[in-house]
Amino acid sequence: MDEQPCQHVNRQRYRLSADGILDTRLSEDMVISEEPLNIVLHWTCQKTQQQLEKTFMVTMRTPGEDAFLVTGLLLSYAIISHAEQIQSIISSEHNQCDITLHRSVIFDWKTLTRQFVSHSGCGICGTNDIKKLARTFNVEIDDKPHWLPLSSVLALPKQLRQQQSLFSATGSVHSAGIFALQGCLSIKEDVGRHNAVDKVIGEILTENICSDQHILMLSGRISFELMQKAVAAKIPVVVAIGAPSSLAIAVAKQFNITLLGFVSENSCNVYHGGFRLITKVAS
Repeated sequence: MDEQPCQHVNRQRYRLSADGILDTRLSEDMVISEEPLNIVLHWTCQKTQQQLEKTFMVTMRTPGEDAFLVTGLLLSYAIISHAEQIQSIISSEHNQCDITLHRSVIFDWKTLTRQFVSHSGCGICGTNDIKKLARTFNVEIDDKPHWLPLSSVLALPKQLRQQQSLFSATGSVHSAGIFALQGCLSIKEDVGRHNAVDKVIGEILTENICSDQHILMLSGRISFELMQKAVAAKIPVVVAIGAPSSLAIAVAKQFNITLLGFVSENSCNVYHGGFRLITKVAS
């Protein structure tokens, strides 16, 4: 399996000058790698104690950090609630990742497939029932007011962009970051925006650096699926350079998450949860 996140390819460059002369040049370009990952779950049947296995999904992703990816994915599907519930993660040479759950994990494949619809390449899609989401994730998200300075929020896009090395090289990846007031905890890039979020959540879960006051920063728009991942990780603030969808806003209201879109260095839109912000401007 090629673990390189980027690949070199040949390209023909066409450039039309102001006076109408066409210049063509053969050169080398760098593109992001995109490969399938077959995710196989292994678990213990609680009734028979029999070892079971089944393909969970096949997702397209940028190779590398697959362990973080699948950890975040399992959390967002409510299969696990903490990293210790994963006994092992083994990546093979054929784009396959085998995940063995701890024997204590109560896992019902039929219930899972009824609750969530998997879609190759984008993680969780098709679930649009906000009430069902609330039943699946019976979580308490920190609601402390006035802990997040607006100035810190407005600085996040620049901090995220400074660490987007794959985007700088290829221009074709999404990125996600998790921040605390003290600074950046994790930034990941991937051809899939869902994957980038799974990787950052998977890392903080694996490294046990979760807290009640984290911020999820997204390089694009905010969808229902990405908000679901924030709910699973109990993240109280979601910030993005792009806009939220109507369902994303509905999730924010259901779980009282602070949701900000169109964030730049001097402005942002607050769609819900402004009570967490410190907006006083120093005189």
